[in-house]
Amino acid sequence: MNSTRVGYLALVLVALLLAGGVLACDIGMGGEAAKPSIVMTAPTSGAQFQVGEEVDILSSASDPKGVSRVELYVDGQLNRTDPSPDPTGSTEVSIFQTWLAEEPGTHTLSVIAVNVDGEESDSWAVTIRVVGDAGSPSPSPTLEGGLPVTVTATIEPPPPADTATVPPPTPTVPPPTATVDPNAPVIKYFRANGQDESYTAIPGETVVLSWEWDQVEAGYMDPGNVAMVCPTMPCTFIVVPEGTTTYTLKAINSSATTKVSLTVEVK
Repeated sequence: MNSTRVGYLALVLVALLLAGGVLACDIGMGGEAAKPSIVMTAPTSGAQFQVGEEVDILSSASDPKGVSRVELYVDGQLNRTDPSPDPTGSTEVSIFQTWLAEEPGTHTLSVIAVNVDGEESDSWAVTIRVVGDAGSPSPSPTLEGGLPVTVTATIEPPPPADTATVPPPTPTVPPPTATVDPNAPVIKYFRANGQDESYTAIPGETVVLSWEWDQVEAGYMDPGNVAMVCPTMPCTFIVVPEGTTTYTLKAINSSATTKVSLTVEVK
C-alpha cells in the first residue's frame, strides 16, 4: 500500500515538472512579434524647400511576412497611405510619396510601415524647413455698394532731359548661374521609340520608352507612380497609350530628385 502511494506521488511530481517546463518554453518563446522596419532615404533632416514646392519622399520598408502599406504623416497628422506594389505584400518595398509644402516654417515628416498582419513599424521621422511667403493677392477696394473702385492717376510728364548731362546707362549684370548638385541623379536621355521629347503613335500602337541614368537609388514612372527596376542599360518600359499621354521619369537618391518628361501623341 505504501509503495503504491509513493509511486503515485512520483507520477504526479513528474507531471508537474513537465507542465512547468512547457509553460516556461511558452513564456520564453511568446515574446513580442517582430515589427516591420522602415527607413526614409529622402529628404534628409535639415533640408530646405520653397513654399509651393513638391517635396519628394522616398522610403524603404521590409518585413518577413510582407509589407502591406506605408503611411506618411506630416506634423503628426496622417497625410496619405500608399499600398505595396504587390497586393499580397512584399518582403521588401520602396515607396515614393509626395507632399506639397504650402505653409512656411518647420515641419516633421514621418513614415510608418504596416505588414500584412497589421503590425506597425517604429516611426522614422525627419525635420525640414519651408521658406518663402505663402502670400495672397490683396482684394480690390470697393464702394459701399460692393462695386470695385477704379482709381485713375494723373501723371505729369517729366521735363525734357538735358542730353548733355544724362549719365550713360548702367550695364546689366547677368544673373548668377544655377549650381548643379554633382551628387544628383543623372538621366542621360529619355526616348519613345527612339525619339526625344515627343512621339506620334497610332491607336493601339506599342511604344517602347527607353533611357539611361546614373547615381539613382530608386526610379518611378508617371502616370501611375510605377516603380522602375533597371538591372541593365538601357532601361525600357513598354506602354500602349489609349490617348495622348505625357510620361514623366523620376530618378531619386538621398541628395535630390531629377525629372524628365516626354509626350506620346495618339492620332
